[in-house]
Amino acid sequence: MTMSVFLVLVAVVGCLGQEFDSLQEMLDHNVEKYRMIGVDVGGFSSDGTWIKRGQSGERVYGEGTPISDKDMFIMGSAGKSMTSTMAARVVAQGYLNWTTTTKEMFHDTGLFNVHESFWPSTLEQFLSHGSGAPGLDVVVSDYHDMVDYIFNKTSWDPEHDNRPERQFLAKTLLENEVTVPQGKFLYSIGAFTIAGAMLELATGKTYEQLMIDELFTPLSMDGCGFGPTTLDSSLPPVQPWGHLCDQWAIHNAPVTPGPYANVASSMIPDGGLHCNLDSWNNYLSMHLREDEDFLPKDQWEHIHTPITQGYYGFGWFFDNQPIIGTIWQHGGTDGHNFAQAVMLPKWGIGIIIGVNNAGTMQQGSLQGTGFGKVLEWVFGNLLAKEMGTELAKEMGTELAKEMGT
Repeated sequence: MTMSVFLVLVAVVGCLGQEFDSLQEMLDHNVEKYRMIGVDVGGFSSDGTWIKRGQSGERVYGEGTPISDKDMFIMGSAGKSMTSTMAARVVAQGYLNWTTTTKEMFHDTGLFNVHESFWPSTLEQFLSHGSGAPGLDVVVSDYHDMVDYIFNKTSWDPEHDNRPERQFLAKTLLENEVTVPQGKFLYSIGAFTIAGAMLELATGKTYEQLMIDELFTPLSMDGCGFGPTTLDSSLPPVQPWGHLCDQWAIHNAPVTPGPYANVASSMIPDGGLHCNLDSWNNYLSMHLREDEDFLPKDQWEHIHTPITQGYYGFGWFFDNQPIIGTIWQHGGTDGHNFAQAVMLPKWGIGIIIGVNNAGTMQQGSLQGTGFGKVLEWVFGNLLAKEMGTELAKEMGTELAKEMGT
């Protein structure tokens, strides 16, 4: 059973006995008790209506400026589905296919030589961690020169063109043998950037322009952008700063905003987006509705189907639970922020959360415990309302089965 399913089950079982009278009371309690620094969380319906929404804490630890409902959070890998959804729009327009290969796009055009083992890797596999591209361990150990190069070329000037660095990354990774066979899940670092380079070549537009044209503008995602939420290091802070924290959140060190505080600018497709929760809601509620004016039915069905080992595809981890139904979820971090989306299409609801710490990445950490407490409470209240008491009891039976008790 995945952690997302466990949280949902626990939440519904315990929802009737929660000790808090309001979302705000729960948030203020947990942010203080678990030293979470700053949180923005909400649950929404498929029409984009906020069912629950609240904030607590501060932008910089100990500074005092409160988190606001317009603050932006680093998406990290929680933004991977945005890259995939933009790609679906490009595919629907006929610029390339989901099955377009690296051989066709890079090798046969003479742009650069692709190792023969990568020839069959397709656009959809790069967007679904099934391309054979390497994971973080290999990138750090074997490709440190590439990492240095793309960070040295990083720029957040809106006029900067990241296409040369994306092609450099693609060439560096693809000229070597695949790490694992195509179709085998390996959480890759760089695969979504390779997909971005393919989309750029097919359309003649930068990834950034494609995201603006195909996602941000049509979905009114004015609170989304590229890279750090701010480069302004002055106080009081204009946006939340990320924090490096120990297991018990005794030492919480703010990460001063700057051009190198997050990912390299060429790797935005992998995890370099930021959004406020209103804009994130605009995007995700469209996924719940599967609006065919935005994307054809066959494309919605395709990107809502796991194509890698039955549980991952297009920026989503997929799970199924007998009562709740299909769950789409993904989290993301840059090492000092964290964002998470959990979608329950059967019930037409989604939950999103942004925090300016990455404690949830440390198993058993105080902040990670608080993160779980917040999600449990929001889940419990949303699902109890939708399911009612009888289904909540049935969920208790299911929980017992899942835990083997």
